[in-house]
Amino acid sequence: MLFSHPKSSIRLMWRRQIFRLRRISPIWFVIVVTCVLFLIIHVPNPFSARYNRIPIDQDVQWNNVREILELKEDIFQSVTLSNNIKIIQQGSEKQETNSIILIVLYTTVFRAEKFCTLSGERIFGESCPAKHRCQWSCDPTKFREADALIFHAYDIPFARPSMPDRSETKPNSVWILWSDEPPSIINYALFNKYNFNWTISYKFDSEVSIATYGLFSKRDKSLSNNEYQQWIRKEFSNRENGALWFVSNCKSKRRLELFHNLKRASKVLVEGYGRCVDYYPLHLCGGSSRCEYDYMSNFKFYLSFESNTCRDYITEKFYKAFYHGLIPIAYGPDKSDYDRFAPKNSFLHIDDFDKDMSQLATH
Repeated sequence: MLFSHPKSSIRLMWRRQIFRLRRISPIWFVIVVTCVLFLIIHVPNPFSARYNRIPIDQDVQWNNVREILELKEDIFQSVTLSNNIKIIQQGSEKQETNSIILIVLYTTVFRAEKFCTLSGERIFGESCPAKHRCQWSCDPTKFREADALIFHAYDIPFARPSMPDRSETKPNSVWILWSDEPPSIINYALFNKYNFNWTISYKFDSEVSIATYGLFSKRDKSLSNNEYQQWIRKEFSNRENGALWFVSNCKSKRRLELFHNLKRASKVLVEGYGRCVDYYPLHLCGGSSRCEYDYMSNFKFYLSFESNTCRDYITEKFYKAFYHGLIPIAYGPDKSDYDRFAPKNSFLHIDDFDKDMSQLATH
């Protein structure tokens, strides 16, 4: 069954051990990775539930996320794939050929047709340095001519037509497994037989892993100290000195325990909404609703508590706090995972308080 979970944990190195990387020219690798990166950055995220309806328009420029790409380059230099991987730096690309790279999304995404009506410019983004080289399609019948095939993990059992045979595709075609769920939800061992070359996921050591659930992009111009102080006064002067939490998944008992401990220990207001806590059901105050906006605008802190503590698993729960101007209180992977992406001193992590909610409440 798709969502069965083996008792033994799946280690970070599993992809490199079980996925077969075919011989690919470095420039070809660069072009496809670049196009898919910009696809993930620019297309609305389907994994953020109802919250993906919030219109956050960001014209992400290549140089504004360069530091993140350089972090990935450092990782790839230390693994066995490094001889076959090149990372575009500073928005430049060596042009060797004008041939078109066809990228096909072979499956649906959570049983729905996603991204199939969008233009190529919307898919890859205006600032993608290789957008002129890449063609996007959701037509699975084009699998024989595709240079890269993307398969969404959840939808593989429902693929229509069924999964193609490797012998029917281009000899150097790249098969990409796309999933932003942790191994506690999906049994990835089920996909070993397909010998995927690359992965798209939340994990930082995936070939494509930028902006899975959110992205911090540098401003073109920094705020002055005076402008920054004015923004703080404007945003926080009328907010409640308390913490807010919206939750719908009741399976993660640990984060529910942390919430109730904080609520008991705190002298400030701590409110939770959803079927797992004390207040009315979350569907009455759903994502992107006016109700949610009003509550998010009235608190200073947001409990960005993840349902899973797998490394690198940082979801929209963290990023939406920033969108509404709240300070996230994070529970999930180690703080070092957050430090790689978030601006310095922009959030609290319960590891700072030894997971002691009394210490956090006092702070």
